[in-house]
Amino acid sequence: MKGFFSLICLLLFFASGLSAQKTVFKDVKIRRHRTAEKRVLVDKYGTLTFDDSARKLMFESDVGDHIEVGYDNVGKVVFDAATHMRGGALAQVVEAAPLAGPMVGAAIAGWHVNDYWFYLEYKSRDQSESALLVVPKSSSTKIIEKATSVFTSRVTVTDFPEKGSAIKKDDLKAVKTKQTLRVNKQDHPLPEVKPDQATVVVVCPPLAARYSGKGNQFKLHANDEVVAVNKGGTYSFAYLNPGKYRLVSQAEDANGFEMELEAGHEYFFLQNTFQGVFRGETGLSRNSREVVMYLADGSYLAEWKTKEK
Repeated sequence: MKGFFSLICLLLFFASGLSAQKTVFKDVKIRRHRTAEKRVLVDKYGTLTFDDSARKLMFESDVGDHIEVGYDNVGKVVFDAATHMRGGALAQVVEAAPLAGPMVGAAIAGWHVNDYWFYLEYKSRDQSESALLVVPKSSSTKIIEKATSVFTSRVTVTDFPEKGSAIKKDDLKAVKTKQTLRVNKQDHPLPEVKPDQATVVVVCPPLAARYSGKGNQFKLHANDEVVAVNKGGTYSFAYLNPGKYRLVSQAEDANGFEMELEAGHEYFFLQNTFQGVFRGETGLSRNSREVVMYLADGSYLAEWKTKEK
């Protein structure tokens, strides 16, 4: 009997040791294509696990998404600040409800949440793969610290100096111009680097996949002209002469910053969308190439032009 209890204690100690080598994070989302045929991206909640004993990173969503990759097969990790509307699509659903809907929806949406994009490049069966996760603010510090301790120099945490702030729409010289926009769901051209111009890529992530290509226009102003126009779930790109610009995302409000653009360089931005009480709002952020191009891959091309006067 004594030997039996000793064996049980040994097994429990061994199991607790294995458990201690696993670091588990709940409420992490994966953003991936809806299906192999459909470009739009959907969010699915799941669990992120760092298993030090097996030297594996794992993600399992609530609907069956599964990533399992050895630590040594991870080539690049990028953490990038993600600013989005609290409640996401839920706030829009609530807003559509009668009577209290608009006010309740606005209360949900009024908080802008700063989570982190977690971009991952890795080898799987001798093929290069990538994944994009969204980690909640409450656990982002611990996840970044854990990933940095595991992947060391392969981790980049972006911290661009450009921060969006509110801008008066009346200060935008092109605010009264009108643009037409066609959502192209077939073609998916990629921007190129031009030696004499700056390449600007801008994606407008939708609040939910079902809103892709729908809703209001989100214009990108560069000084005195509109250089890109999106809807939720589309992307645009433009080539600008080098120089100092005030870049502004405009919907029913306007938000942006000033920055210097250099010839032969690429710049990547997100037009983040928020829902106010009675109007759509926007915020411009500068983001990493990896995150923006991943989101562009899951977006439709916005074909737009300015209307003749």
